[in-house]
Amino acid sequence: MLTRLPRTSLGVARHAGLDEPDSGGDDAAAMDTAHTIALIALVGSVLSTIATVFGGPALQARREARKVLETYRDPLLAAAYELQARLHNILRNNFVEDYIVGKKAGKQEAALKSTLYVFAQFFGWREIIRREVQFLRFARDEQTREVGRLLRDIGETFLSDEFGSQVMIWRVEQRGLGERMITLSNGAPTRMGYAAFLEQQTKMKEWLEPIEHDLVQLEESGRKRLTELQHLLLELVRRLDEKQTRYPFRLEQA
Repeated sequence: MLTRLPRTSLGVARHAGLDEPDSGGDDAAAMDTAHTIALIALVGSVLSTIATVFGGPALQARREARKVLETYRDPLLAAAYELQARLHNILRNNFVEDYIVGKKAGKQEAALKSTLYVFAQFFGWREIIRREVQFLRFARDEQTREVGRLLRDIGETFLSDEFGSQVMIWRVEQRGLGERMITLSNGAPTRMGYAAFLEQQTKMKEWLEPIEHDLVQLEESGRKRLTELQHLLLELVRRLDEKQTRYPFRLEQA
């Protein structure tokens, strides 16, 4: 014969965990675990997709940017140095007055044409780099990014109307002159040398003649533009030659 437990005994038994287990809590815990696993899988899938779509191309872009910069570092460095040096001489050493307007040492023609050449040479290398790589601004490598910034700032300084109209060279004109300066050597793009430039300069006169005109009649506004350009070019030289292995001497701002 079964004996019915008293109410108080039944309560004690339940409190002590002696009655049948309640499965509701375990079911809820299992569902929470399943949801957590599913969420982790979803997040992992999303991150994997992002890495595949964006990570690979971005990494490749940075590598290509560094490769292009390393390939053209030396010629770009030389072009920037030669242009800033000529601007320094124009602004500080009366180069225009003595050699272009004047006839000191009988170098008037050479002084003018060599000045036009260093302008054109810089635009030539700038255009080659622009064609080779479009993402210098996106590179995470600090030096590559800074070189890209300086190249853009130099281009903007040439086209800005802040300095009036003297030596104002618009972006399409910069590119046009740069394109005329490009030639091929063993299938690789390079800029034409000085002798070839002298032979081909008539094809560039629409861009060269305004520069020549402004240099011969250089005014204060034009000097301000050239001063800003010389400072930016000097900064570019220092960035490209951080250890001063190419130009191991003091470089001065105009």
